[in-house]
Amino acid sequence: MPADLAQIQTIVILMMENRSFDHMLGYLRLPAYGGNTNVDGVRDDQNWLVAVENKWQGLGYPPGPLLEPRFPDPPHERLDIARQLGAVGANGFPLDGFITSAGGDSDVMRYQTPDTVPILDFFAHNFRICDNWFSPLPASTQPNRLMAMAGYSLIDGNAKVLPNHLLVYDWLTAHGVRWRVYHQGFFPFFSMMPRWLPEIATSDKFLRFDRFATDIELESDDSFPQVIFVEPIYTDAPHAEAEGTDDHSPSSVVGGQRLMLDVYGALLRSRHWDNSILIITYDEHGGLFDHVQPLPIETVAPAGQYAPFPTTGIRVPAVIVSPFVSAGSVCNANFDHTSILRFLGQKFGMGGGYSPEVDKRALVGSVSDILDLAAPRADRPGPPNSALITASAANLPAPLPPSNENVQAFNQVSQQMKKDYPHQLATKFPESRRVLGF
Repeated sequence: MPADLAQIQTIVILMMENRSFDHMLGYLRLPAYGGNTNVDGVRDDQNWLVAVENKWQGLGYPPGPLLEPRFPDPPHERLDIARQLGAVGANGFPLDGFITSAGGDSDVMRYQTPDTVPILDFFAHNFRICDNWFSPLPASTQPNRLMAMAGYSLIDGNAKVLPNHLLVYDWLTAHGVRWRVYHQGFFPFFSMMPRWLPEIATSDKFLRFDRFATDIELESDDSFPQVIFVEPIYTDAPHAEAEGTDDHSPSSVVGGQRLMLDVYGALLRSRHWDNSILIITYDEHGGLFDHVQPLPIETVAPAGQYAPFPTTGIRVPAVIVSPFVSAGSVCNANFDHTSILRFLGQKFGMGGGYSPEVDKRALVGSVSDILDLAAPRADRPGPPNSALITASAANLPAPLPPSNENVQAFNQVSQQMKKDYPHQLATKFPESRRVLGF
């Protein structure tokens, strides 16, 4: 019997960057790592490997283990993803253009193993993963994050300034729901949407992530948020650390594993654990190989700003960490990022759902469908030792990301914040004065 949503009092959402399901969790199906046949992941069957391999200059490249912790950021805009999917035919998309799109870089065919993603591996064995969770659009970061946070997107590619959308923040406020963003980096993602800059700079709705563990332990229930968004250090944004913690190449996944562990540890130690859910997913696949067909969900631009998308994007990792899910279980139903909005609509929408745009995506379910236990489990799986997280990548100099729309947008935000809110920025992030030069 699924959980009664009235029992869920604390919802934590962490959206990472640019990794596919096969790349991060596909190894779970391999016999060498437990051989969970409930997971639609990568296989070691030779016929399967030949069937899914991508070719470059006459040579075939099947999926294989990752050899280096860092690799160049593969292309992943709309046209790049169309090339990765290939021409649709009677059997769907061939999914044979990943290496071609990456200009011959075979790293796009490689996958992590438990030693490189120990925290995700811990979650997979102690909580529940979804192996059919898709990015909503076969497009880049910004459109997919807008779908995740608004249920619609006015753009089909990255832009230097995000057009104004009604975000889930607006929806939660209108429904009287307390919410907050805890961000590791100087700038949360929607600093790229100009109307949010004053609130990001001056309100307690946007706090430094360092506050999270203290707030979740000590803050009064009257003011503690019901919905929490955790944001990493974005690789594309100015930051003081050697690399981002968002898992966006060329950053390694080391920082992301530490962030996931910190969020889990704080939630587990708090009084909120028995009534909580932590949702971890990735905005889009980042140009990395996955073997599963996208869902046939059409997305039409609200006012014809771009050509319709005939399908979702490619599969991404999704983990549900909660006492309301069975340990080591796999949910094979279909989801995308709007499943989170559907869940919030069920929980807080007073019977009205979230929005017509979200309701129309009938082929994907709600996060509530993943909660398979009626009452919280009594066990509290102790967090892994942080020493499990490899430090090999941390000792390497981080390559700078190439200039792209995200980098340019974040740089533009930094100049605007320096100009309009220097004291607030320097107070929240003193290190920003050195990084941003003021």
